[in-house]
Amino acid sequence: MHEQEHHRGQRLPRAPRPWVLIAALACGGFGIGVSEFLVMGLLPQIAQDLLPGLLATRPDAALAASGGLASAYALGVVVGMVVTPALLRRLSERGTLIACASSMLVWTIATALAPTLGSALVLRFLAALTHASFIGVAALAAAHLLGGRSYGRGSALIHGGLAAANLLGVPALTALGAALDWRLALAGCAVFFAVPLLALLLCQPPPAPTGTVAPGGASLTGRLIALALAAIAVAGGGFAIVTFVAPVTAWTQGAGGWLTPPLAMLAFGVGMNAGNLAAGWGADRWPRAAFIGAAATGALGAGLMLVPGLGAVGAALGVACVGAMLGGGSPAAQVLFLRELPRWPRLAAALPSGAANLGSFLGSLIGGAALALSGAAAVPASALVLVAVGAVCFIALRGPGSWRGPGRGRGGPRGRAGAA
Repeated sequence: MHEQEHHRGQRLPRAPRPWVLIAALACGGFGIGVSEFLVMGLLPQIAQDLLPGLLATRPDAALAASGGLASAYALGVVVGMVVTPALLRRLSERGTLIACASSMLVWTIATALAPTLGSALVLRFLAALTHASFIGVAALAAAHLLGGRSYGRGSALIHGGLAAANLLGVPALTALGAALDWRLALAGCAVFFAVPLLALLLCQPPPAPTGTVAPGGASLTGRLIALALAAIAVAGGGFAIVTFVAPVTAWTQGAGGWLTPPLAMLAFGVGMNAGNLAAGWGADRWPRAAFIGAAATGALGAGLMLVPGLGAVGAALGVACVGAMLGGGSPAAQVLFLRELPRWPRLAAALPSGAANLGSFLGSLIGGAALALSGAAAVPASALVLVAVGAVCFIALRGPGSWRGPGRGRGGPRGRAGAA
């Protein structure tokens, strides 16, 4: 990462071992995953603290209002995926990551200290503005530290932090917040943002390689929109099931099944980590195949959950397949977006997180409507429809070399936004 932030004659911090800095960046991804999903598990505690009167008289309304914290965060991610790269375009990769980690640290602590729900909503929105840019630029930085054009592997390592958060961090800090204080649990997430911040302040990463990514000929009215719609729809299919995993798994496994919601989420976390690992390592060579493979795995999982009375093992396998789809879709999408936007790599790197959050909103909305109108069986059916729509959009992506990753030349993307 080429640095222009120091004055001449100033002593630079020493360069770390690549895996030390990659681990610190993945720790930031872990913190993002924990802080994003932690709030969902602590809504009763948040409502009791910020809306005690409403909780006493209308508990459902109080929980729904507190759930706005999750919506505010998702909105911040979507807004930030475009705004933040534009605001930070003149900074180096290191400078961008420092700014993003600092922002998430400050606003997360501020949210934990918020006196009212209204102020907490605003602060959660602000905390989310640098979410997509941190994940995207950290993935680029990890790829550069690994050497050359390992964008799928770099993305897998950083997204692996988010996947690990669902498996380890969210359950642990949710239990802490329920037992002690939701503010303490949320403030604890700031520790994970402090790790990459300190690592970047103390260490000087090596310069980023220069080169090009083979362009895919994106246009705002064609391939890029098709890719974005595919990523949103596939993510929406996954989140339609995950959001309502309790009623769906209860219907699929039948009466007397042992698969409780916590165990179902454990299966989801295992699948998410496995999908992230597999797709991340394959996306550098075959990004389209990796994306299609992730979507097909999720469709298989949704199909399994359409079978009534399948049993707990079948339901767990279905949830794990959905997790593999969500875990594997992001690394593959990152490589594909980088190829479609070679001149704006930071914007391209931020788009997968934004698309996933749009998919989360869309999937929970459609899944909720399906559940309310037709029961639990309709949720995996709606997920299959969303994944099919994503597949159709993805098939519309045509062009030379479309099944392969970035060009073989060493180096990464370059351009105004990518100058680092």
